[in-house]
Amino acid sequence: MLFDAQDFLERSRNGRIVFAGDSIGRNQWESLLCMLSQCVSNHSTIYEEHGNPITKHKGFLSIMFHDYNVTIQYYRVPFLVVIDDPPENAPEEVRRAIRVDKLHRFSLKWAGADVLVFSAGHWWNKDKTLKMGWYFQEEGILNMKMDVMEAFRKSLQTLKSWAYKSCDPKTSHIFFRSFSPVHYRQVANGVWLNVPLFDWDGEWNSGGHCDQSKAPETSYVNPEGEPLNNQIILNVVEEMEATKRKVKFLNISYLTAMRNDGHPSRYREPGTPQPSPQDCSHWCLPGVPDTWNELLYAQLLSTGFRVK
Repeated sequence: MLFDAQDFLERSRNGRIVFAGDSIGRNQWESLLCMLSQCVSNHSTIYEEHGNPITKHKGFLSIMFHDYNVTIQYYRVPFLVVIDDPPENAPEEVRRAIRVDKLHRFSLKWAGADVLVFSAGHWWNKDKTLKMGWYFQEEGILNMKMDVMEAFRKSLQTLKSWAYKSCDPKTSHIFFRSFSPVHYRQVANGVWLNVPLFDWDGEWNSGGHCDQSKAPETSYVNPEGEPLNNQIILNVVEEMEATKRKVKFLNISYLTAMRNDGHPSRYREPGTPQPSPQDCSHWCLPGVPDTWNELLYAQLLSTGFRVK
């Protein structure tokens, strides 16, 4: 079935849709706003409830579709859990403590939503945690040896416990979106056993590029294995499904990996200081996140979604 913006809004009438997580989640939220606004003739009836500009990058944003009494919200919480000051007497190299057993305070606002789309994983790597001096804390104790993926698993268990307490199993539709691949340019790095070897020319903070990609990937041979963080997300989804919750794993990783041409690259937002790193992780709009939302809509239809 094709995406039907008016049907989506009608099914969501008097309801609330929440996107919570990292900036890739904001990318998907912005995409859905654009897709749904196509069926609204008077765009003045679509507005941010608190008067905030949509360019705001911190906190949360709540867009009202007045004619349908539907709010579509985005909460910026890159780790979903709390990022705190380190505990007293922590080693000098500890700059922040990621509390894997405590959800961000915004979770109080998520309760009661009809649709929740969680996105995490983009920040769950060594570069954005341990190498920055951000270590993990559980039950008040700093654990300097906890692995990033173990911390990610624990944070999702915390989210799962919250969902059991705060979401109605009959009415709340919960989605965990999988990891969205990045596409920094591959460069030749020799040959081994007659097989060409490639390496990245950098990352977001080390001069990586993606502005030479002009078309989607066309080789479907030997896709990479499922990332570990996707496996962790799937395990949580299966645990929740076993308790008869309306929960889905929105796995967009492989289809998204084929779209190495879909990033802003050097074409950054107006006002971005120059020179700035190329953006090879977020997505142009219209673009790839529109497909994610088509899948979101299809999965909602498969469950008979309709706010009453």
